[in-house]
Amino acid sequence: MYVFQRMAQRHWRKYLPALTAALEARGQFEKETERAAFAACRELGNLVKRGAQMEAAKEIVLKEYILLPPETTE
Repeated sequence: MYVFQRMAQRHWRKYLPALTAALEARGQFEKETERAAFAACRELGNLVKRGAQMEAAKEIVLKEYILLPPETTE
């Protein structure tokens, strides 16, 4: 889980600066990245239990919980 949390922190800081700033201002950045990592690990386990290959399952959960799409600047 720690690996996913660190990955989320690096990704969110780089690609989601507004979200990161808002979460940090509320003192919630660590908790939210931990929550995302926990959800990713739980879903990864569920997918593998249902027969998914580990690498394919990891790709799915990273995209859904950790490597969120970048913020757009308009």
